[in-house]
Amino acid sequence: MSNSSTRSLAVFATGLTAVTYVLLVFGSAVRVHGAGLACPDWPLCFGEVVPAFDFQVYMEFGHRVLAGLVSLGFLGMTFRILRDERLRARMWPLSLLAAVALGSQVVLGGLTVLELLAEWTVASHLVTGNTFCLLLLVHALTLWDIERGPERAPVSVAQRGVAGLLLLLVPAQLVLGGLVAASHAGLACGTWPGCNGDVWFPTFEGLIGLQVTHRIVAYTLLGAGLLNLAVQGVRGRAGKAAVLVFAAILVQASIGVANVLLRMPVEVTLAHSAGAAAIVLSTTWLHFELWRAPLAQTSTNSASSPVDAIAVEGR
Repeated sequence: MSNSSTRSLAVFATGLTAVTYVLLVFGSAVRVHGAGLACPDWPLCFGEVVPAFDFQVYMEFGHRVLAGLVSLGFLGMTFRILRDERLRARMWPLSLLAAVALGSQVVLGGLTVLELLAEWTVASHLVTGNTFCLLLLVHALTLWDIERGPERAPVSVAQRGVAGLLLLLVPAQLVLGGLVAASHAGLACGTWPGCNGDVWFPTFEGLIGLQVTHRIVAYTLLGAGLLNLAVQGVRGRAGKAAVLVFAAILVQASIGVANVLLRMPVEVTLAHSAGAAAIVLSTTWLHFELWRAPLAQTSTNSASSPVDAIAVEGR
């Protein structure tokens, strides 16, 4: 495949990632407008390919149509990748993983309707959708790498290690957010920073416990994002990604607080869903840059830590 063809495929993958991001927010709009069962059957809607429309049916059916277009776009992109020997050798495991995620997401979409919006289906649908979107982003980043062949500065073990905290916290918070949304626990704690009073963490049981845990992980994630920014710095690709990650976490925390204080208006709730997906994608970019960069080699003739360096200077 020529460089121009690789570039066009990279542009397509980037656009497909953006459309999938919109699809994730659209799915949240379906939920907050109570339209998740506007089409009570699946894959048809009231037994028809194109049903009679009202607002809620329009939301649910429109979500299905956009999901179908994203699926077709992914299949077309995968076909082009597998046709090219160079791209196939490098990207087929990634494409296979994304195909599994997409297939799982289609099944979960159907189960969400057939199981009448059961909590586990709603939360799983959210997590799998974000997983598919981040895999599309990795497709786009990989194709841009192949087209441009960028050189990256070496990174340290500490940079990768601190960023690894985000790999634990971001998925955990995504799952918790999905469970909060599915169980309608968004206002289980109706005040902030206390939970229905002056106590921050009154219990870890029931819906209040779910909301409290969600808040604790949010605070921890904010701290981890700040620590990651301090370690990565602001220069280079990893530094820019670290800035974006922390900014996304900070904005998302602010939206979460606003969601409680304003009693979960639709617009703020949708912004919260968009913010969660933005954290997932920015964290993906950060780790793509850190793990594609070479690991810095520690010289045996120099101090291995700042403490060692001070000791050497003092001799």
